[in-house]
Amino acid sequence: LNDKAAADAAKELAAAREERDIPRKVEVIRSLNNGDDEDEDEDVVVYSSGMFEDGQYARNTNLWDVTLEQNSSNICSLANLRDCHICVGGGFPVASLDHTLPNNATFEGWINGEDRRQGISGDACEVSFCFCPHTIWLVILIHGWPREAWEAVIQEDDYDQDDQHVVHFLVENVAEQYPDATVEFKTVAFVAGNIHGALKRLLPPKRKEEVR
Repeated sequence: LNDKAAADAAKELAAAREERDIPRKVEVIRSLNNGDDEDEDEDVVVYSSGMFEDGQYARNTNLWDVTLEQNSSNICSLANLRDCHICVGGGFPVASLDHTLPNNATFEGWINGEDRRQGISGDACEVSFCFCPHTIWLVILIHGWPREAWEAVIQEDDYDQDDQHVVHFLVENVAEQYPDATVEFKTVAFVAGNIHGALKRLLPPKRKEEVR
């Protein structure tokens, strides 16, 4: 009986911590039909998240970099990339990867290739996105896209021809050819000057002195 009570208490504590942390999280979610379904709660999938205050200034000190932790039970298929959104504060969307949405902020993407930031060579291909007006950056890794294939794309440098968006190319071309390809969301970066007040409010006292 004591073991059950301890287990129940641990679950309640974990749930309370999760509820406390949600407003301070940066999340990448998938919302089917961009949230237009009747029962939206059943359609939202959290792919990755990171605590805003666990971030740090990037090499470019104008950016506040938040490392994302992958949800091992929810892996994003490359075919679903267009349905993904960056959210803060428990689900408030700040950027969308759906370039077809009306009135959506414009954004650009680049197929970088090898994950040079980590100094690790492998088959995963790094892709970065910058959301207008250059306030948010997202870095992802694509797994299951053979190195020789993405190296050829980078060398030819024509994936954005005829103003084709890089997300369109990844979803309609790459995912079509490699249906098992998946996405790992690595980091979200914010322009530090735009979130100066949030840094002052959310960072723990020992870290407030870091704010520039």
